[in-house]
Order: sequence, then C-alpha cells, then structure tokens
Amino acid sequence: MANLIALKSGVHEILPDAWTNNLSKLKQQVLLFDQIGIYKLNNLYTSILEYLDDFKKLAPEYPHKAETIITELQWLQQMGIIFELTIQDAFQNQHMDEFKKRVPIQNIEDAMSLLKKIIDIQTSDLRNTKDEVSKTNLIKEQHFSVIRLLSIIMEITNEITAVTMFPYTEYSREVPNSIKSNVAQIVINKLPLPRNDTPWEQVIDYRNDPENQNNLLGLRQWIRKISKEELSKTEIEDEIEWRINEFQNHLKFHKMKANTETLEIIVKAPLEIIENLVKLKFSKLPEPFFAVKKRQINLMEAELNAPGREMAYIIKTRDTFQSGE
Repeated sequence: MANLIALKSGVHEILPDAWTNNLSKLKQQVLLFDQIGIYKLNNLYTSILEYLDDFKKLAPEYPHKAETIITELQWLQQMGIIFELTIQDAFQNQHMDEFKKRVPIQNIEDAMSLLKKIIDIQTSDLRNTKDEVSKTNLIKEQHFSVIRLLSIIMEITNEITAVTMFPYTEYSREVPNSIKSNVAQIVINKLPLPRNDTPWEQVIDYRNDPENQNNLLGLRQWIRKISKEELSKTEIEDEIEWRINEFQNHLKFHKMKANTETLEIIVKAPLEIIENLVKLKFSKLPEPFFAVKKRQINLMEAELNAPGREMAYIIKTRDTFQSGE
C-alpha cells in the first residue's frame, strides 16, 4: 500500500505548534502518517535563528526554547520523520515528464486552478491589501495552495498518498479536490493529542509496533475508501463515531461472554483439577478446562471480525496516550 504523507507549512503550522504545545500536534500527526513534508522547513530554521533574541524576550522563563525547537525538528529530519518540502524538487524535469504522462484530466484541472489562485493572490490581492492581518491570511492561503499543488504532483510522480493538514475550517476559497485531506484532518482530530512531555521515542515506538501497524493499515485503508464518497464533514464524523461505537459494543459483548464462560468452568471444576492447575500439571487437566484457552482465541477472532474494526487504532491510541502512560 502506498505511503501516507502529510504536507504542512513550516511558518503557519509547525512554528505555532512548536511554540505553544512543544510539537504536540506534530506528534499526533506522526501517529497516523509515514512522513510529514514541511514547506520551507529550512526557512523556518533561519527565521527562528534571526529572531532568537525576540523569542527569548517573549518567553524569558524558557531561555532555550528556540534552540530546543530547532534541535527537535532537526532530529526528526535526521530520523526521516519529517522532510523539507520545496517547489524546486517537485518541479524537476524528470518529475514533470512523469506527471505529464500519467496525470488524469481532473488533476490537470485542479493543478491549473491552484496555479491561477497562487498567481492571483501574488499579483492582485497582496499588492492591493494594506491591512497586515489580511495580508498574513492571504500569504497563508497562498502557502496552502502551493502545498495542495505539490500534493497533486507528488501523488502522481512518487506514487504516494499525499494530504494537506491546513484546517478545512480555514479555507477562505474553494480548494479543488480536497476531500482526502478533509477526511485525514477529521481522523487526526479523533486521535489523542499527546502531552507536551510525551517523548518522541514513545510516539515512534508505538506507531512502529507490529500490532499497531496492522491496525493503522486498516484505518488508512478506510480513509482512502471513504475519500471516494461524496460525504460532508458532519457525515464523515458521524460515520467514524458510529464505527467506533459498533467496535466497542461488539468487543464488550464478547468479553462479557468469555468472562462468564471462563468463570463457569472454574466454579464447576473439582478440587483435584484446581490443584493440578496451581501446580502447573497441565497434562492431568481434563479437556473441558482447555476451553478457557479457546475462549481467548474466540475473543481474538471476535476482534478481527468486529464491525467498525477500522477504528481499532483510534481506540487503542486513545487508551495509550490520553491516560498519560
């Protein structure tokens, strides 16, 4: 299955998260994505270093905050968790040749629409906008349009699934073919936000655990499938919550059933059987007692066949990180 990649803006998304939440939002997204491409990541490092004194004045109680942000992001870059996202890389000749060969008509139309939006903002809106807040918002929208354009090119040329993480609630203009990004953003909001002091190693180890990887693949497959349907934000959220409830209720019923059957076996067992069990003399245990193991296997099968199983990763991740463990 193709890798699932998130694309973000360094200045407009990563920096606010780093400064206020110690990259908690980025940790939340790493729980879902294989990698995260950050637009103008190296520019972000430069900006932080240029305004280092201002950063220290803003947060005198955290004298090394800016340096810590850079060190943490550079470590993530070295680990391959994040990478620099540039227009130059996406528009290399070999990439564009491949793009022209394989691009569907719809993607061409979306790309042209995004290019027009980028040019319009640059040549008209930014020049005619004197209000600094409005100008900042326009630049943010322009960055998002660039990132969305890059996601279209990367999907065709790199054979990956690339989605943007710019909040859908902030789209001030219509964004072409953004359903997949909307679904991914809704799913991200269903995952827990790790605490500020949660180590990166814990997040990465959790995501890389084989059992969690299987559950994660199921969730990603559902994202790709639901993205092909014409559903509204509310309908997608309702679908997720319904599937979560279906899965939890199914497991709850089968756990209660397994516990009841196990208790009945133990209560009915003669004293000699219990003594052999305590002394680990399994060869002397009668066949019915091994029904306990069978109940455990049945419970595992119940989980594998449970309705809403695609949401198992969300449920387990909530249990792991919301408790602060």
